Amino acid sequence: QSNGEALLQKRFNALDLKAPATTAKDAFWALDYYKNTSKRQYYFSNMRKIPNEWFEKVRKNASVESFGKVSLPAITTANTSLRNIPTDEAVLYNPVRAGEGLPFDYAQLSFVSIGYPLYVSHFSADGAWAFVGSDAAWAWVKSTEIKILSADGVRELKNSKFLSVIKDEEPIYDKNGNFLFYGRIGAILPFQSEDQFKFYGKIQTQNGLKNYEISKQSASRFPLKFSDENVRTLASSLLGQSYGWGGFGGKRDCSLFLQDFLGSFGVWLPRNSKAQGQIGKVVSLANLSAEEKLRVIKTQAVPYRTLFHMNGHIMLYAGLRGGEPLAVHDVWGIRTKDNGRAMIGGIAITTLKIGSDVSDIDPKRLLVSRINSMNTFEVASGEEAQRAKKSAIEKAYGVKIVGNEVIFADGAKIKFDDGETKDTAHLLNLADVEDTFAQPYPLFKPLALPSNDAGRYRNYELLDKIYGANEAEVKVNLTEVVWLKNHGSKTFKFNSKNGAAAALQAVSNELDALALQKPELLKFLDNPSGTFNWRVVEGTKRKSAHSYGIAIDINTDKSDYWRWSKDGRYRNQIPEEIVRIFEKHGFIWGGRWVSFDTMHFEYRPEFGHLRYF
Repeated sequence: QSNGEALLQKRFNALDLKAPATTAKDAFWALDYYKNTSKRQYYFSNMRKIPNEWFEKVRKNASVESFGKVSLPAITTANTSLRNIPTDEAVLYNPVRAGEGLPFDYAQLSFVSIGYPLYVSHFSADGAWAFVGSDAAWAWVKSTEIKILSADGVRELKNSKFLSVIKDEEPIYDKNGNFLFYGRIGAILPFQSEDQFKFYGKIQTQNGLKNYEISKQSASRFPLKFSDENVRTLASSLLGQSYGWGGFGGKRDCSLFLQDFLGSFGVWLPRNSKAQGQIGKVVSLANLSAEEKLRVIKTQAVPYRTLFHMNGHIMLYAGLRGGEPLAVHDVWGIRTKDNGRAMIGGIAITTLKIGSDVSDIDPKRLLVSRINSMNTFEVASGEEAQRAKKSAIEKAYGVKIVGNEVIFADGAKIKFDDGETKDTAHLLNLADVEDTFAQPYPLFKPLALPSNDAGRYRNYELLDKIYGANEAEVKVNLTEVVWLKNHGSKTFKFNSKNGAAAALQAVSNELDALALQKPELLKFLDNPSGTFNWRVVEGTKRKSAHSYGIAIDINTDKSDYWRWSKDGRYRNQIPEEIVRIFEKHGFIWGGRWVSFDTMHFEYRPEFGHLRYF
């Protein structure tokens, strides 16, 4: 059972971005890919060839040079398409070929509901389109279908209660019966109050802020509980719905269906099927016969928790019927021997052998033959998540947490959770102990553009008790760490409490050995700018982690810092193998922050003990 926290954090990250969390090259990939070449000709929906001049006009309108110049939070004011390029025109490939033509519009990337958080990078040259970032994509959306949010608007949204829509294409009205919008499964909407029969809320629409109401037969508190009843309710509302590539026409493709279906239960998934197939515990089914695959599925797959992945398609395991595994999925069709399609054309529950009784379908094209892996995700309840967080703090700092109290060895107590919902500014300045985990830190993950500031939210009461509450107390706790004894052998002061100095010494020893094998890494390590320094974080009144003697800044001349950046763009030079060694020994890295500080490594062992995220 999910408490939905991680999904909401992913969604809200878009509202906190100060600059694009991607490169222009990656963001505008579609402008380079979708154009005519000697091997590829694109067509309009009227089956006429798209001229090169049309693509050039679209590219010019994209105003790539304005990337990141607006940088404001926004929200969708309608159910709307996310487009790969700024146009309403369909971009088709070989429309007379099976599996091409409509609904396979390659300008279409996704479809999101009203009330979806976005980061606005900039607007197109004609002003008709906004280039936006969401929790799962960078794309173009009509500028008339978003609303820029003020800081108060962002705060109000984050502090809201939320509901899940459980009936697709459900008309939603104001209290006077005036139509406002269609509710979609996958929509997570803010609400203010409820009674026995309805939810009541406010939402930004194309006609301004409106009060809405929705029946409890059509919505439920977010996240939905993973129950047979809720699964049946959502599935019955979606089964038979037409297939829509990339959300074409407001419909869904295989991965968008799973995003919306599982998102209602608080399970976050990335946008494409390949990435979805890597979530959770992955079991390879490659090189197995059909019968061997079925045997593994029957013994290891978990209904509505296991995904079946194949190249270009993904399905949700729906359990067994008559001993045969079933899958619910949104699918166009199964390829026939003449390269045609045996049509399904929408959301359906099928066996993995569907089409086996059709002579025109090669057994190699059956679903069971094409599945190459399955992956099962875990879903933690809110109570389980809290237990995991408390356990991580206890193990990391040698304290006991009883109820809502953190109890230190001397009997002193502080609150674990103050019960307040906080925006970013309040998390930075007034974080309680529980807020330490307000955002997921991507421990041991491949280096990537940051999406949050996980680890910057510190509870200073906790750190004061563990490492020293003032400069004199901290200095008493400092001990020397020898840095790279075979490569300069410098010494630095670090806090001896809670294993911090021992952890840094272990990092040094491992990096020292690595540098013997890879001397090219020394330029990042041989001249750290410091450890203990009683000071505040630049531009704030908050104590720096350096004040506690639990942070080290490695070579400044090979590092990047957001305050030094003229354009606010993320940059990093630090190799991943250095980061991994620090993280192995209980440190977090400032290069994983949106407010990036790539020289900064901070001893925060609680993240290594946390398994919930």
